[in-house]
Amino acid sequence: MSTGELLPCSAEAITEELLGDAIDLIEPQTIREVLKAVVHYFRENQAYSSVSVDQFSSALGKVLQGFGFDVVFDEDPGLNLRIEQTDLRKLANETPGHALELFFFQQLRCRVRANLRHSPNIIQFDGLRDCVKLLVGAERWCGRCRRMHGQIVDYLRTCLDHDSRRDCSLLIR
Repeated sequence: MSTGELLPCSAEAITEELLGDAIDLIEPQTIREVLKAVVHYFRENQAYSSVSVDQFSSALGKVLQGFGFDVVFDEDPGLNLRIEQTDLRKLANETPGHALELFFFQQLRCRVRANLRHSPNIIQFDGLRDCVKLLVGAERWCGRCRRMHGQIVDYLRTCLDHDSRRDCSLLIR
């Protein structure tokens, strides 16, 4: 997105959005092969784990033009997603110290509910690894960290399942 946010999207979904009704003018097999080529280029040749919509649309347009299609994309394909973000490191730092884990999970539940009030499509939690080490009191990743990591992820999933009344995705980084 133009704001620099990362959104998990499939190449197929972005292609459908970019091409719109024109997608019906191209053979489905051609589109599949073009998508494979574009994804391969970014994943293997460029070693990217993610790309912007602009990067993807530019590469897609060049490949389609190579096949003889006249392709021009709008600058903003109109992805209408609402994202609520929470920094887990900050949340852990703001949690009172004595019973850190207990209060942290209460704060986490409140944050999920507050985020859901804005009717987002995606709730994103960043800084999980650093948050876990802070909660556990570890400088290096250890077995306790792995267990706490699993507990937080499970708790966030449970909170979202219980509190969400609409389709909302959870992204934890």
